[in-house]
Amino acid sequence: MINELQKLGINVRQGHRGDVKVICPKCSSDRKKKNDPCLSVNVESGIWNCHNCGWKGGVPRKPEKEYVIPQSELKTLSEPVVKWFEGRGISNQTLLRYRVTEGVDYMPQAGKEVRTIHFNYFHNDRLFNIKHRDGQKNFKLVSGAMLGPYGLDVACDNSDSELVICEGEIDAMSFYESGIKTAVSVPNGASKGSQKLEWLDEFIHIFDGRKIYIATDTDEPGLALRNELARRLGRENCLIIDFPRKDANEVLVNDGPEALMNCYMSAYPFPVDGIDDASSVKDEIFQLYDDGYPRGADVGSGIIWHPGQVTLVTGIPGHGKSTFLKNVIYHLANEYDQRFFVYSAEEANTAFALSDMFQIATGKSFFNGLNRISKQEVESLMPFMNDHFKYYRLSDNDLTIEGILAKAKEMVRRYGVNGIVIDNMSTVEKSLSFQSDTRHHQIKLMMNDISRFARNNGVHVFMVAHPKKISKLKNSYEVPNGYDVGDSSHWYNLTDNGLTVYRNMETGLTEVHRWKVRFRYSGEIGVDHFKFDVNSSRFVKAEAVNTGSDHTKFVGQPYGKEEVKRFATLTDSF
Repeated sequence: MINELQKLGINVRQGHRGDVKVICPKCSSDRKKKNDPCLSVNVESGIWNCHNCGWKGGVPRKPEKEYVIPQSELKTLSEPVVKWFEGRGISNQTLLRYRVTEGVDYMPQAGKEVRTIHFNYFHNDRLFNIKHRDGQKNFKLVSGAMLGPYGLDVACDNSDSELVICEGEIDAMSFYESGIKTAVSVPNGASKGSQKLEWLDEFIHIFDGRKIYIATDTDEPGLALRNELARRLGRENCLIIDFPRKDANEVLVNDGPEALMNCYMSAYPFPVDGIDDASSVKDEIFQLYDDGYPRGADVGSGIIWHPGQVTLVTGIPGHGKSTFLKNVIYHLANEYDQRFFVYSAEEANTAFALSDMFQIATGKSFFNGLNRISKQEVESLMPFMNDHFKYYRLSDNDLTIEGILAKAKEMVRRYGVNGIVIDNMSTVEKSLSFQSDTRHHQIKLMMNDISRFARNNGVHVFMVAHPKKISKLKNSYEVPNGYDVGDSSHWYNLTDNGLTVYRNMETGLTEVHRWKVRFRYSGEIGVDHFKFDVNSSRFVKAEAVNTGSDHTKFVGQPYGKEEVKRFATLTDSF
């Protein structure tokens, strides 16, 4: 990455790591303070931003794997195909500009070879994929080829300040016919329940610094695609194009190019912060009416996890709160394909943090024992771990809440992370400008920053915080809750969900107390019981029978002192 940055004139040096500041090759020579380092560069990601002239961008990420290179014969389209496109309002001149071709291909849906239209995907004049479409509206992309936006070369040739993103190739060409020559299409449309946008990881640099017009359908899949695009690209950078009909091509065919141009000219900013009314959230209202409560991710941990929320996990040191949270995020990654950005001041280093994740994944010990994970198993899990967990390197980064959230936002854009872990909050402060404030006030400001970040970026933020000194009972300690976390009542008041991980020395089980659940669709207050396996770092859920204890429940009500019966049934780890 350093070599690529140096080729652009950015004076980073070998040995530079993390975020550095250097002089800007665009503006420093014209400044009075020529040696002022005004260009911020992240050496790992290759992203830069000048605080003086505003120059920003990023080094294109090289693919980590070998892609199939498709082959296409760029021949003139037959008359029937040209006529078919004319019926869709697309001229032969536009077909030539987008280098559309045709051929005979095997289509799995038809079970035979048929004539197909070829939508050829180019970037920097290099063909990287082909979408085939037959007469029955069946589609296929080239297996093993790179995924990316359609129409990049056309759009980028015509503007470096904006892009329009559509659901389909013909929609992008429809904008071109209407005089808007900056449209691209997502490669795989908008399908219900599948908006991961993995292809965006490789092409995020194309969208940096541009105004983004999102022109999807307004059905449920189209709205989901719109929201995920805005989350990844930054809502503050996005505008919404609405159509009086299903999509851009229907407007072109039925109402003409002027009508489509009017849709583009009437685009409005994507809501970020401020004022909403019924009109601005109309689509969400009807989606809520049709679908009911939002669906979250249930991994058997007692709470159904939703984006846009904040969860506080507390507990007496040594009772397993960080390890419990690792179990939660591993299962969210494994069962729901969610990605996480982790700030942890509790770990010796990233390798130690990941050793726990390998144990949870396999149910085997990483370090010793008869049931030790093999090197082959570690190697086979490396791609999964690499794809789903990114760790904040404390030695090279800003440890204020502003610095952590700035890096988290970068991770949302570049990798589409769904969750943020901050472990633990006692190591995090506001920036220096707030150092004169009391810790109580700092915590309120940090919690507000975190809540806004979660909602604006569609992520779930998990915070770990230690309680203050807890009173000792006869044979145990009281179970702490959010009001017992040091320095402020805001830990309790401003979080959406609150958990305490408590090791019951009498039963030998770990109790997970849910002392706050703000939204009814996320769950309810209560207690779950788990058996902890130290060799695998797994929590195995247990079913309680007539439990009792000397200590006080998290809600302040005594269990009673009847005989404690052991937990009879152990189920699979959650």
